[in-house]
Amino acid sequence: MHKTRQFLPPMTSLTPGSYNLYSPRLRFIALPRGSLHVTGDFEALTRPILEAAISNAGKELDVRQEYIIVPMHELQIPHIQDKFKEATIYPEEFSVPARAQQSIRYFVCFVKLSNRRLDYSVY
Repeated sequence: MHKTRQFLPPMTSLTPGSYNLYSPRLRFIALPRGSLHVTGDFEALTRPILEAAISNAGKELDVRQEYIIVPMHELQIPHIQDKFKEATIYPEEFSVPARAQQSIRYFVCFVKLSNRRLDYSVY
């Protein structure tokens, strides 16, 4: 999605009201480590979201060791499929609900850690 919320090919346009841009789902893809420039402890920071997705799916996620898992907005999947042939796109069952923030480009993901504690991450 372009920052003006214009959908660029291969993404299809949405009819107003057909999709809630404030409540997207985060999906997951895997890319070869050599395809990315990663700074910081990206994998540790995204691990709670990935664990929540695995919990939601109720089964393990097969990840090759030389790949990095990247969370992304579900509407970006067609673009990733078109532009990154080396990407592995995981099924929708491995996803988590999110709340879009600030111009609908940031996500807040809530992960329930225990009966009394709710943790969150901003992306």
